[in-house]
Amino acid sequence: MRILHTADWHLGRLFYNEHLTTDQAHVLEHQFFPMLKDEHIDLVVLSGDVFDRSVPPIEAIELWDSVLNRLAFTETTPMVAISGNHDSGPRLAMGRSAWETHGIHLLGHAHQGMKPITFQDTHGQLDIWALPYGEVRDMQTELNQLGIVGGNVEPGINVLSSKPTKKRRVKCESADLFASLSNEDITNLDNSSYKDNGDMSGIDTVNNDISIDTNKYNWTIADAYERWSDYAMRRSKGHRTLCMAHAFVAGGAESESERPLLVGGSGQVPTTVFKDFYYTALGHLHKPQRIGADHIRYSGSLLTYSFDEVGYSKSFTIVDMDGKGATTISEIPIVGRRQFVSLTGYFDDLLADESLHTQHHNDYVEIRLLDTAPVVDGMRRLRKVFPYCMRLELVGRMEVVRDTTGAKRFKELNERDLFAQFAKEARNEELSQEELKYMEGLWHRVLREEEI
Repeated sequence: MRILHTADWHLGRLFYNEHLTTDQAHVLEHQFFPMLKDEHIDLVVLSGDVFDRSVPPIEAIELWDSVLNRLAFTETTPMVAISGNHDSGPRLAMGRSAWETHGIHLLGHAHQGMKPITFQDTHGQLDIWALPYGEVRDMQTELNQLGIVGGNVEPGINVLSSKPTKKRRVKCESADLFASLSNEDITNLDNSSYKDNGDMSGIDTVNNDISIDTNKYNWTIADAYERWSDYAMRRSKGHRTLCMAHAFVAGGAESESERPLLVGGSGQVPTTVFKDFYYTALGHLHKPQRIGADHIRYSGSLLTYSFDEVGYSKSFTIVDMDGKGATTISEIPIVGRRQFVSLTGYFDDLLADESLHTQHHNDYVEIRLLDTAPVVDGMRRLRKVFPYCMRLELVGRMEVVRDTTGAKRFKELNERDLFAQFAKEARNEELSQEELKYMEGLWHRVLREEEI
């Protein structure tokens, strides 16, 4: 089976007040869709952050709708997509039931990741375990309902059964809670509690009561992923498996354009969680990279979304999986409508270099100025020669501020010396004797006015 792994499209991204929807549509139209045919892709997996925010702009929604329609009705290529931390899971999964009939699987909540999505090829069955991004408590709730407590399955619950789910009644230590309820009330309570869990059809819970224990809601994100992974391995024993997750896996290289999942290192997931899957298609980090092993990978983002990502190329990841689950990985570089470029130099030199203007006329440009003197109206003047100059960084000025070796501290300077130092920094030269004499007279006049 030939699988295309992609992630972090961030449709609707705003980059320094420039909407990137046209750039994203360009890549999808001129590379993504032609590649499906040229590379004979059997399945697309999109590991989260389809949109850049939970309520995306209408242009981004229309672009996503066109992608779904073309995959379903023109290319007839199946796809599995999960929500990421930038997405709204319920919005992404809207119309899920209808799209599934055309081979498009949209997952936006933890309970949808509790059973595999299965595909068949000439070698047999492939189980895709796709876990949308969500709160740890949501993952823990769903796993507890399946009897996954402390990494083990509670006695009597058969996670490998294919019998349909039957109603479960929640057992509580205080019977007084149900004393005033009729049998009909309790029946309705049972139905409403599990009406949204149709995805659990493979779990047999007949004659097994599960007690609610609030002390169980204290897992870390690593705990939740480890228990989910163990559960998936038991369910898919004997089948090839592919995992999809949107997470920060320990050891990954970050960039500026990623939103932190949790404070500090509490949101990290160990690589050991994914070691038993035949391939793990990760999303969240924007740099294409392997994590610990070739079969655990981030595909990277669709485009460059920050200037610190300049220097490494974006790519689509193609995974060839044979009948035994062995994988061969290849990457196809993504060529955007505009390149992202960082230029370093002196202001006058950059303004005068016409070959540079021609070369980067249509590129998104970051300028790093080496000048130590202030530059007046720099961005406006730069945009006359670099129309898509997005960022101006005064690295030369910052270096002067940081270099305080041999300089007097500001607190130790009087007004005259402070002004003289400012004038030197601003003009890159000392005040002349004539200017010093003029300023001395000015200071005397100011002091006399204060005394009056």
